[in-house]
Amino acid sequence: MPEMSHRFDPEPVIAAVLAGDRDQFRVLVREYGLLVRGYIAARLYHQEDVEDLAQEVFVTAFRKLDTCDASNFRQWLLGIAKHHLLNHWRKVSRRASAMERFRHEVVGQIDNELNELHDDLESGQIERLLGCIAQLPDRARSIVRAGLDGVRAESLAEELGMSANAIYQARHRAHAALRKCMQSATPKNSL
Repeated sequence: MPEMSHRFDPEPVIAAVLAGDRDQFRVLVREYGLLVRGYIAARLYHQEDVEDLAQEVFVTAFRKLDTCDASNFRQWLLGIAKHHLLNHWRKVSRRASAMERFRHEVVGQIDNELNELHDDLESGQIERLLGCIAQLPDRARSIVRAGLDGVRAESLAEELGMSANAIYQARHRAHAALRKCMQSATPKNSL
Protein backbone atom coordinates (compact mmCIF):
# COMPACT_ATOMS: atom_id res chain seq x y z
CA MET A 1 0.00 0.00 0.00
CA PRO A 2 1.53 3.39 -0.97
CA GLU A 3 2.52 5.67 1.86
CA MET A 4 0.33 8.73 2.32
CA SER A 5 2.15 12.05 2.17
CA HIS A 6 2.34 13.95 5.40
CA ARG A 7 0.28 17.13 5.32
CA PHE A 8 1.12 19.37 8.22
CA ASP A 9 -1.67 21.55 9.65
CA PRO A 10 -0.14 24.65 11.28
CA GLU A 11 -3.42 25.99 12.68
CA PRO A 12 -3.44 24.10 16.03
CA VAL A 13 0.24 24.89 16.58
CA ILE A 14 -0.29 28.59 15.85
CA ALA A 15 -3.30 28.60 18.19
CA ALA A 16 -1.18 27.01 20.96
CA VAL A 17 1.59 29.61 20.49
CA LEU A 18 -0.93 32.46 20.54
CA ALA A 19 -2.50 30.95 23.69
CA GLY A 20 0.86 31.27 25.45
CA ASP A 21 2.73 28.01 24.68
CA ARG A 22 5.66 29.76 23.02
CA ASP A 23 7.71 26.55 22.82
CA GLN A 24 5.29 25.25 20.19
CA PHE A 25 6.78 27.75 17.73
CA ARG A 26 9.73 25.33 17.44
CA VAL A 27 7.36 22.91 15.71
CA LEU A 28 6.71 25.55 13.04
CA VAL A 29 10.43 26.21 12.65
CA ARG A 30 11.13 22.48 12.31
CA GLU A 31 8.29 21.98 9.83
CA TYR A 32 8.94 25.04 7.64
CA GLY A 33 12.69 25.57 8.17
CA LEU A 34 13.71 23.67 5.05
CA LEU A 35 11.14 25.50 2.94
CA VAL A 36 12.33 28.93 4.10
CA ARG A 37 16.04 28.08 3.80
CA GLY A 38 15.48 26.57 0.36
CA TYR A 39 13.57 29.62 -0.82
CA ILE A 40 16.34 31.94 0.38
CA ALA A 41 19.22 29.69 -0.74
CA ALA A 42 17.84 29.65 -4.28
CA ARG A 43 18.32 33.43 -4.35
CA LEU A 44 21.53 34.01 -2.38
CA TYR A 45 25.10 32.82 -2.80
CA HIS A 46 26.53 32.73 0.72
CA GLN A 47 25.27 30.07 3.14
CA GLU A 48 25.87 32.38 6.14
CA ASP A 49 23.49 34.92 4.62
CA VAL A 50 20.92 32.18 4.05
CA GLU A 51 21.08 31.11 7.69
CA ASP A 52 20.95 34.68 8.98
CA LEU A 53 17.97 35.61 6.83
CA ALA A 54 16.09 32.40 7.67
CA GLN A 55 16.53 33.18 11.35
CA GLU A 56 15.27 36.74 10.78
CA VAL A 57 12.23 35.35 8.93
CA PHE A 58 11.28 33.14 11.87
CA VAL A 59 11.89 35.91 14.41
CA THR A 60 9.61 38.19 12.41
CA ALA A 61 7.01 35.42 12.04
CA PHE A 62 7.06 34.84 15.79
CA ARG A 63 6.56 38.53 16.56
CA LYS A 64 3.76 38.95 14.01
CA LEU A 65 2.12 35.55 14.42
CA ASP A 66 -1.10 37.14 15.64
CA THR A 67 -1.49 38.88 12.24
CA CYS A 68 -1.30 35.75 10.07
CA ASP A 69 -4.09 33.73 8.55
CA ALA A 70 -3.23 30.26 9.89
CA SER A 71 -4.87 28.56 6.91
CA ASN A 72 -2.42 30.37 4.63
CA PHE A 73 0.66 30.15 6.90
CA ARG A 74 3.04 28.79 4.25
CA GLN A 75 2.45 31.70 1.85
CA TRP A 76 2.54 34.21 4.70
CA LEU A 77 5.92 32.84 5.83
CA LEU A 78 7.31 32.96 2.27
CA GLY A 79 6.05 36.55 2.00
CA ILE A 80 8.14 37.42 5.06
CA ALA A 81 11.12 35.65 3.47
CA LYS A 82 10.64 37.65 0.25
CA HIS A 83 10.48 40.89 2.24
CA HIS A 84 13.71 40.06 4.09
CA LEU A 85 15.43 39.13 0.81
CA LEU A 86 14.47 42.45 -0.77
CA ASN A 87 15.78 44.32 2.27
CA HIS A 88 18.99 42.26 2.16
CA TRP A 89 19.56 43.08 -1.52
CA ARG A 90 18.91 46.79 -0.90
CA LYS A 91 21.34 46.81 2.00
CA VAL A 92 24.02 44.98 -0.01
CA SER A 93 23.51 47.34 -2.94
CA ARG A 94 23.76 50.44 -0.72
CA ARG A 95 26.88 49.05 0.94
CA ALA A 96 28.51 48.33 -2.44
CA SER A 97 27.63 51.82 -3.71
CA ALA A 98 28.99 53.41 -0.55
CA MET A 99 32.23 51.42 -0.85
CA GLU A 100 32.60 52.44 -4.49
CA ARG A 101 32.08 56.13 -3.60
CA PHE A 102 34.58 55.76 -0.75
CA ARG A 103 37.18 54.23 -3.09
CA HIS A 104 36.75 57.06 -5.58
CA GLU A 105 37.07 59.68 -2.84
CA VAL A 106 40.19 58.06 -1.42
CA VAL A 107 41.79 57.72 -4.83
CA GLY A 108 40.92 61.32 -5.63
CA GLN A 109 42.45 62.58 -2.39
CA ILE A 110 45.67 60.63 -2.56
CA ASP A 111 46.19 60.38 -6.33
CA ASN A 112 48.33 63.52 -6.61
CA GLU A 113 50.31 62.60 -3.53
CA LEU A 114 50.96 59.11 -4.89
CA ASN A 115 52.00 60.47 -8.28
CA GLU A 116 54.51 62.85 -6.65
CA LEU A 117 55.86 60.08 -4.47
CA HIS A 118 56.06 57.74 -7.46
CA ASP A 119 57.95 60.34 -9.52
CA ASP A 120 60.43 60.92 -6.68
CA LEU A 121 60.92 57.22 -6.11
CA GLU A 122 61.11 56.43 -9.76
CA SER A 123 63.87 58.85 -10.65
CA GLY A 124 65.98 58.51 -7.52
CA GLN A 125 65.42 54.87 -6.64
CA ILE A 126 65.78 53.47 -10.14
CA GLU A 127 68.99 55.38 -10.70
CA ARG A 128 70.27 54.12 -7.38
CA LEU A 129 69.22 50.53 -8.13
CA LEU A 130 70.95 50.62 -11.51
CA GLY A 131 74.09 51.88 -9.77
CA CYS A 132 73.88 49.01 -7.29
CA ILE A 133 73.34 46.44 -10.05
CA ALA A 134 76.37 47.82 -11.92
CA GLN A 135 78.53 47.15 -8.85
CA LEU A 136 77.62 43.46 -8.65
CA PRO A 137 80.12 40.90 -9.89
CA ASP A 138 79.54 39.90 -13.53
CA ARG A 139 77.83 36.55 -12.86
CA ALA A 140 75.54 38.02 -10.14
CA ARG A 141 74.72 40.98 -12.43
CA SER A 142 73.74 38.66 -15.30
CA ILE A 143 71.61 36.53 -12.94
CA VAL A 144 69.76 39.62 -11.66
CA ARG A 145 69.25 41.02 -15.16
CA ALA A 146 68.00 37.64 -16.43
CA GLY A 147 65.52 37.55 -13.52
CA LEU A 148 64.30 41.06 -14.39
CA ASP A 149 63.87 39.95 -18.00
CA GLY A 150 61.79 36.96 -16.88
CA VAL A 151 64.31 34.28 -17.87
CA ARG A 152 63.58 31.01 -16.06
CA ALA A 153 66.18 29.70 -13.65
CA GLU A 154 66.47 26.41 -15.59
CA SER A 155 67.29 28.22 -18.85
CA LEU A 156 69.77 30.50 -17.13
CA ALA A 157 71.39 27.53 -15.38
CA GLU A 158 71.95 25.83 -18.73
CA GLU A 159 73.37 29.03 -20.25
CA LEU A 160 75.76 29.64 -17.32
CA GLY A 161 76.65 25.99 -16.75
CA MET A 162 75.18 25.98 -13.23
CA SER A 163 72.45 23.97 -11.53
CA ALA A 164 69.03 25.58 -11.06
CA ASN A 165 69.57 25.37 -7.29
CA ALA A 166 72.87 27.27 -7.64
CA ILE A 167 71.06 29.94 -9.67
CA TYR A 168 68.44 30.36 -6.93
CA GLN A 169 71.14 30.66 -4.27
CA ALA A 170 73.17 33.14 -6.34
CA ARG A 171 70.03 35.17 -7.06
CA HIS A 172 69.21 35.23 -3.33
CA ARG A 173 72.73 36.46 -2.47
CA ALA A 174 72.58 39.08 -5.23
CA HIS A 175 69.20 40.36 -4.02
CA ALA A 176 70.53 40.57 -0.46
CA ALA A 177 73.49 42.61 -1.71
CA LEU A 178 71.14 44.90 -3.66
CA ARG A 179 68.95 45.45 -0.59
CA LYS A 180 72.00 46.32 1.47
CA CYS A 181 73.23 48.67 -1.24
CA MET A 182 69.83 50.38 -1.57
CA GLN A 183 69.61 50.91 2.20
CA SER A 184 73.06 52.51 2.47
CA ALA A 185 73.63 56.21 1.98
CA THR A 186 76.06 55.79 -0.91
CA PRO A 187 75.83 52.78 -3.20
CA LYS A 188 79.60 52.54 -3.90
CA ASN A 189 80.42 51.66 -0.26
CA SER A 190 77.98 48.78 0.05
CA LEU A 191 79.30 46.20 -2.44
